[in-house]
Amino acid sequence: MSIFLTQALLEFETAARLGLHDVYDWHQLVWKAFPGRDGQPRDFLTRLDRRERERALRLLIVSPRAPVRPETWPGDAAAWQTREIPPAFFASPHYRFQLRANPTKRDNATRRRLPLRTDDQLRAWLLRKAEAAGFAVDADSLHMMQEGREWFAKSGHQGSHHAVEFEGRLAVTDRTRFAAAFARGIGSAKAFGFGLLALAPTADAAQTPWSGEGRAASPQEPPP
Repeated sequence: MSIFLTQALLEFETAARLGLHDVYDWHQLVWKAFPGRDGQPRDFLTRLDRRERERALRLLIVSPRAPVRPETWPGDAAAWQTREIPPAFFASPHYRFQLRANPTKRDNATRRRLPLRTDDQLRAWLLRKAEAAGFAVDADSLHMMQEGREWFAKSGHQGSHHAVEFEGRLAVTDRTRFAAAFARGIGSAKAFGFGLLALAPTADAAQTPWSGEGRAASPQEPPP
């Protein structure tokens, strides 16, 4: 199966002018890059990072088909770039990774999903997901940063997710499951910019599009 990576840059001021205020706004924009799929399930992943040096937001899209650049997306060709990921990319035994996730557990009484908050809970969640996804995390390299609640508005209602950034090094234990997890994502809330496993093979990490400074974007503050 083909897998495409798209990297797109949008200046902070332009994003505000286009009305891209929260993750649901970005979700709707990315859907426009896959025309003719009304009523079909989402099959792409996204990640949004703030690039302070460029005063811009970086959007990453992983998808089984090449997206179409939205007509409203400004800038030159460098502002929206898509490439097919070669199979050789998945041949490395070790990678650096970043994962912006929404780790949760189901409350037995209410059946609602609640965010995990302690380091022990988050570490256990990641290790469990990693085993199912065909890789093992190097515990000494693991860093976790809780970014707090991320709010969005949808159909007149407000919702939120609890964002956690994981990064470190991993070793592939099952290449088939690993490639499948890369394509489908990890964890919940994938429609809202969570679950994309950003990778850089450790041998040539500096040459891959995954590397580079930036932190996950959280455009909207909590409502009063």
